[in-house]
This record gives sequence, C-alpha cells and structure tokens, in this order.
Amino acid sequence: MKFGLILPNYGARITAQTLLATAKAAERLGFESIWTSDHVLLPAADSDRFGRIFEAVTALAVLAGHTQRVRLGLSALILPQRNPMIAAKQIATLDSLSGGRTLLGLGVGWSRGEFRNLGERFTDRGRRMDEYIQLLKHLWVAGGDEPVHFKGRYVAFDSAVFAPPPAQPGGPPIWIGGSSEAALRRAAAFGDGWHPSRVDPDEFRRGVERLTSLADGRKLTLSARLRLSFDGSDPDAQLLGEPAAITETLRAYQSAGLEHAVIDFRTAAPEEPLEAMERFQQVVMPELTSSAA
Repeated sequence: MKFGLILPNYGARITAQTLLATAKAAERLGFESIWTSDHVLLPAADSDRFGRIFEAVTALAVLAGHTQRVRLGLSALILPQRNPMIAAKQIATLDSLSGGRTLLGLGVGWSRGEFRNLGERFTDRGRRMDEYIQLLKHLWVAGGDEPVHFKGRYVAFDSAVFAPPPAQPGGPPIWIGGSSEAALRRAAAFGDGWHPSRVDPDEFRRGVERLTSLADGRKLTLSARLRLSFDGSDPDAQLLGEPAAITETLRAYQSAGLEHAVIDFRTAAPEEPLEAMERFQQVVMPELTSSAA
C-alpha cells in the first residue's frame, strides 16, 4: 500500500509556513504523494471547512519548487466549475515543470451556491464533467506542434495550439472522486483510477466490485481519501484510535482492494498534524508498505 497526505491548504489556521512545512515533512517521512483540496468561492452557508483556502493548483505549483520526489495531487479538482481549457493548461504546466509528478483527482462538486458564484451551471455538471475529461485528455495527447480540434456539446474549437504538453505521456493519471453510481460509471468510462472519500471498508469493497463489473477488464488504480484521528477528536474519521486499531482498519481497506490511502490528519491544534504524521510513519506505515509496488 502507498500513502498520500492531504495538505492543510484550508482551515481557520492555515499559513504559508504550515503548508510548506507539512509538504516537506511528507516528503522526508516517505509519503508517496501530497494533495490539495479545491474550492474557490463558497457561499457563507457552505464555508465552514473550506471557506479559508489556498487555491489548489497554485499551491501545488509553489510546493513543486520546494520538493523533489513526492507526487503532487488534487483531491479533488471540481472540474465543472472551472474553465476546462484553463484547467488543462494549468495541469499540463504543473506536470511539465514538476518533471511529471502530477496526479489529478476530479470531482463534480456539491455546493450549488459555489457554482452560482462562479457563473457555472449546477444541474448539468455531470454531463459537462464527462465532456471536460475527454477534452483534457485530447489536449494532452494531441497538443504540440500541430493544431488541435475539438467539437463537443459544451466546448468546441478549431485549429488551436496547445503546447507544451504534460511531461507524462498522455497526461497525468485522472482519478475520479465520488462513490455514487454515476461516479463509478465515470471512472470506468473515462478515469485511470477511483478516489472516493468518506467510505468505510465494506463500502469501498462494494464500490470496487461494481467498478470491476463496469470496467470490462480495464485496470484502474484504487485509492481513497481517509480521515485519521489518533486522539478521537474527529469521531467521523474512518481511521480512529490507537495505531494498532488504525493498522487493522487499513488492512481491511487493503483486503477490499485499496492501493493508495490518502490520509487527512484531522487534529485540533496546528502543530499536531506533524506529530501525527511522524507517529503514523513510525508505527503504521511499516506494517503496510511491504506490499507497496
């Protein structure tokens, strides 16, 4: 099993210093990837967790220059509320300048008010998501010296230039967020991986079984965003309690098919995540990384 880390790019106590220190610590401690969360302009009623937030792609671009090995992920970019051509360019640039370290989690979004604030439609966001994913991949594959063309229901252009391409051939892997039937179908049709959040091991297993039936033999990476709390301060955490209990829960996820666990260390004080990361690296990771590819 490989381990990623949700960065503190959001929350009441975020600072540039804390974000940078956490990213550097993640690389030093052997985490495989670091991930930013995405929101832009939430209405006040929806802004409890993500109202104060550093922009997801820009934050990763800064952190790319302060790290060498760790992969740079978005968990998850809300693609239907962004201009897809700009998103394609941003991700291609991040991947090119970071030497091919980008991972792209994508979600359809949940805040109707944020879509309204950004001037985007909410009700057709799933259909636009499907087309936008195809657009990203087309630009990343076809872009370069020759003009590219695209004609869809929502986006169309002719004889345009998209260069330089991402460093990774075909572009960064796209992991689809969400655990609904629509998300599973989207992952099977357009994704390179599945990346749900707030699912327990049994829910994850059922999702993997359904995804396998939909993917028609195509292999997808299986990931999940999981909240962790050693001290019990986050009762909604999927990983809760002492290291032995957390290790046992992660083994259950691993048995269900989980390959990449992306950990969100939910703690009360700003200094505690670093302590929790070190404890996790020393006690939990050695029990599970022997099977990592």
